[in-house]
Formats: sequence, C-alpha cells, structure tokens
Amino acid sequence: MSAGIVDIATAKPGRRIDNDHFAAIGLTDDWIRRRSGIAARSWLPDDTPLAEVAAEACAPIMTRTDDPTAVDVLIVVSTSSRQRIPGIAQKVAQLAGLGPSVLTFDMNAACCGFVYGLVTGLSLCDAGQARSVLVCSAEAMSRMVDRTDRQTACIFGDGSAAVLLTDRAEFSRFRQIAGCDGSQEALMTETDTGGIHLDGMQVYDRAVRRMSESAQYLFDHGPAPTVLVGHQANGRILEQIRGFTTQLGVPFVNRIENYGNTSSASIPLAFAEELDSGSLPATGRLGAVAYGAGEAWGGVSVDYRVPAVTAP
Repeated sequence: MSAGIVDIATAKPGRRIDNDHFAAIGLTDDWIRRRSGIAARSWLPDDTPLAEVAAEACAPIMTRTDDPTAVDVLIVVSTSSRQRIPGIAQKVAQLAGLGPSVLTFDMNAACCGFVYGLVTGLSLCDAGQARSVLVCSAEAMSRMVDRTDRQTACIFGDGSAAVLLTDRAEFSRFRQIAGCDGSQEALMTETDTGGIHLDGMQVYDRAVRRMSESAQYLFDHGPAPTVLVGHQANGRILEQIRGFTTQLGVPFVNRIENYGNTSSASIPLAFAEELDSGSLPATGRLGAVAYGAGEAWGGVSVDYRVPAVTAP
C-alpha cells in the first residue's frame, strides 16, 4: 500500500478585501488585475488566533474520519505564524479534537511549505511510522505586509486548508522533487521595519523556471498527474506555467482571482475550490509545484480519493 490524500477541507474566515480598498495608496482595480490576476482576497481580523483558523480547517476532516485516533501526526505549515514558543501545532491539535498521543510540529518553508509538508507526511505513512497524517497550512499574510506598500499590499491573502493522508491499496507511490539555494535569500525577505521585500523580476523568472522544471520531473517520472496545481503566487506566473502544461494535456488550476497569494495555503485552497466547483473528479492524481523564499522549490505527485463535498 501507498499513501495518498483521502480528505480535504478549508477555512476562509475574515473579511473580503476588494481591489477598491487599495485606491487609498494609488492602485486601481484594473492595474491590480493586470499585474497580478487578483480581484479580491480575505484578510483575518488582527486579533484572530491563527491556531483557531487552522483548527477550523482540520475540524471537518476529523468529523468525517472513521477513527480519529488513527491520526498519528499533525503538521502545521505556516509562513506567517508569529508564535514561536510554543508553536501553534499543539494548540491546533487540541482545538481540532486530536488525541494527546499525536506527534505535532510546525513547519516553515515559505510558499513551498505545503509541498514540503506533503512529502514529510507521505513519507511517514509509507515508512509505516504513521497510520494517518494531517497536513494543515494556515496563513495570515495580511499581518506581514506593509499595507501602504504599493508592490506587495494587494498581493497577499489569508486562509487555511488541510488534507488527510492515509495508506490505501489502490494508491500508487508518490513522487517528489525538491531543492533550495540559500545564496538567493535576498530575493524575498521580511524587512526589519515590517513588510515583505520582493525582487519582482528575479522572483518572476525563477518561479516560472523552477515550477516548470518541477512539473516536468513529475510528468517524466510517473504515474503522471491528472491535474497540476501551482503555488498561486501571481496570475502572470500561473499563466506562464499553464502555457507549459498545455502540451501535457492535463487541467491546470488558477484560482488566484478571489484568494490572492496565501503562501503555503495557496495550493490546497485552490485544489479544494476546483474540486468543490465540480471541475475535477473526486479521484485522480494531484501534481503540486511551488516556489518560495529561501529560496526553496519543489513538487509532489500523489493519488487522491476525497469525499465529493470538501468544503466545510
């Protein structure tokens, strides 16, 4: 048996921020759409604990799980969590109703975090060290940006999504590719005064190349994905990767319009939205590719069989 995704759920609390919100810093709806493909995003209230948002995403999965005690590991992936000691994974486990014997830990690999979390969780299952693993990405990126910065304020959004990984006889083994280059750390950084600095052109070029290379590897080393979801960084980046995948003949998911860039949560949020819309069957093989600060990149292909209704 091999591990795959057997459930998925999301949490999108907070208020909807339309592009008109940024008129105060001189940005127009048309300009934002053309540059990023984004029309709206959710922002959490500043006083909402991120652990509560993560638990909200995990809770429907735990409700649908036949044996909640079989969830042996919880990985909470976040770029934007400000809580270092303790991490938020333990609180998420408590709020979501996991048992006290669960292995829990926080993970941060920036926008590549969900891919890294999947690889870690799938490896634990396939090694026989966990019966089921819950991987939850939770982000409040609006708390990291300088809301007066014309380059980044309109890009980022908040949200959370979780997937449950379990061994099943019908699943093929997952494939993964990953890499990093610490010499490129200055391309995307959090500044000392607050806010996120991006070297826009370098990030654009490298994100397209790294995610395209990761996708090509997944298709060259089958089983081939039946759908490809890239990190929802920017609409223009996504369309470049869509052009690459057109020749491969598989659906490519672009759901950035109403989410913005939700960092590590972007892939599972987009995947769940595509499933909920009926655009994808409830059974298939997901190819997920991402690029993020660090710099870190990677991809994973994994079988999935999820309930027909995935949103809470």
